[in-house]
Amino acid sequence: MLSLTKIQQSFVLANPHLPDTPIVHASEKFLQLTGYTREDVVGRNCRFLQGSDTDRGTVQLIGECLRAEKPCTVRILNYRKDKTPFWNLLHVAPVRSNAGKVAFFVGVQLDVTSVEEPCSEAETTPNIKQLGAVGAVRVAVRSLQGEGLRRMQKNP
Repeated sequence: MLSLTKIQQSFVLANPHLPDTPIVHASEKFLQLTGYTREDVVGRNCRFLQGSDTDRGTVQLIGECLRAEKPCTVRILNYRKDKTPFWNLLHVAPVRSNAGKVAFFVGVQLDVTSVEEPCSEAETTPNIKQLGAVGAVRVAVRSLQGEGLRRMQKNP
């Protein structure tokens, strides 16, 4: 778990092998970004970040990518615990085990609320930042061999 805690990016890990794909790990940066506590989020599906103005088509696209076990990047309106909205540049990607099976999904969040519509050059920086976080999470998860995160699921 130590290597996951060292990643300085907002991200969550979700377990697709548990009912409703709950979050099994949330980074400190995610907790700071959203205002939720670890106890609030571990064991829940990420849908709690959605609100009345969240685009359903974007949510559907994320679901399609998850079912296809493919990465995707979307800009989605999410809500903090205090109900304030923020634009989230979300990158979701599968994290595969050493055997090549999807063990987890990682969601990397980047608050782009104050960013004007970026030109193509500016889009590269957030994307590279997110892909770097995905790579670090994959390395950390593989080093755990999938065992360390099972203990973190919330008991009902």
